[in-house]
Amino acid sequence: AIPKYANPAIGGLLCGLIGLVFPQVLFFGYETLNTLLARTTMPTDMIVVLLAAKTIATAISAGSGLVGGTFAPSLFLGGMTGAAFHNVVESMFIASHESPFELADIQAYALVGSAGVLSALFRAPLTASLLIFELTRDYDVMLPLLASAGVGSVVGDIVEKAFEEERRDRDAVSWGDLADDE
Repeated sequence: AIPKYANPAIGGLLCGLIGLVFPQVLFFGYETLNTLLARTTMPTDMIVVLLAAKTIATAISAGSGLVGGTFAPSLFLGGMTGAAFHNVVESMFIASHESPFELADIQAYALVGSAGVLSALFRAPLTASLLIFELTRDYDVMLPLLASAGVGSVVGDIVEKAFEEERRDRDAVSWGDLADDE
């Protein structure tokens, strides 16, 4: 068994190793997000790798007791997911040589993804939408931001309820009178 006092050191070492290979995921990841917000494209495989690296680094950081939060990682993960979705949809339209509509810039997809993840994590869809809107002040993206944040919040509630019910089913004794007998 690893002593509890060694967890932050091990977590820091692992996060440092991830940072050596993928410096884009270090700290808040705002530089990488700013690249997307400047309408600069990024290859889908790179986005997916950065998404996985940031997810792993955030999980290691939180699990080992390192100082860190969930706000900035949620923006990064949502933005990267939105950008990856943009690239996949764009490649499908390019492959079909027909597009029934004009595709928005990668910036819009990154913003909508960030709002969705932020809202799902903090259950604050209006706050998430307004925070992300403040980045661009682009009214064209406001409706998709609100829709994404609303859906993210509802999905977050459903997932949290499912996990909570699963936990109660496994450990009904500790819940006493609060446990469902159904």
